[in-house]
Amino acid sequence: MDDGVLDARERSDESGTAGPERRCYAGEDVVASAPLGAGWAAVTTHRVLAYNPAADGRRFEAVERPNVAGIDVDAAGETRLLGWGLRALLYGLAAVGGGVALRAMNVGETLSMDTGVTGAAPVGSVLAVTDALAGALAVLTSLLLLGGIGLVVGGLGLLGRYLRTRHPALVVERFGDDPVRLPAPQSDGERAARTLSAALAER
Repeated sequence: MDDGVLDARERSDESGTAGPERRCYAGEDVVASAPLGAGWAAVTTHRVLAYNPAADGRRFEAVERPNVAGIDVDAAGETRLLGWGLRALLYGLAAVGGGVALRAMNVGETLSMDTGVTGAAPVGSVLAVTDALAGALAVLTSLLLLGGIGLVVGGLGLLGRYLRTRHPALVVERFGDDPVRLPAPQSDGERAARTLSAALAER
């Protein structure tokens, strides 16, 4: 085949003008389809297909029909990022609070024995134990503060990523697996969800 003809076909596919029939396997037929942004979504005899060349990230998704639990559209974003971000913030704030409390209590200085004040030298073993405890508490305080700040920063970063994923998307729920999300305009996503759900209900 001429290279110019092949390149033209590839550009046609990438532009989204080619229909779902071009993505079907041999013996696979399109049952229903609907526009999805610059692309389309379809139910075939074997799979659920969705293609949007204007989407960020993955532009084409395919799910075998027996694995499809349902089709919907939402703008909830990646809820896993939200959960991770909230947990990181919670643990980080708790760690920072613990570190601040330990520093305010000056437990390390309380444990340290000042022989100039008491007028008597403590037993060597007791002094060694108290000094070790004071040092351990100082290290723990620093770890709580630094670790807590790191968790807070990480949690804020995860929440920022979650907010960036909050845009309308066609969602294909799967049995035993995470849902497949393909960004799409709200109106197109709702229309595609209705069309594809009706086609799946007829199987």
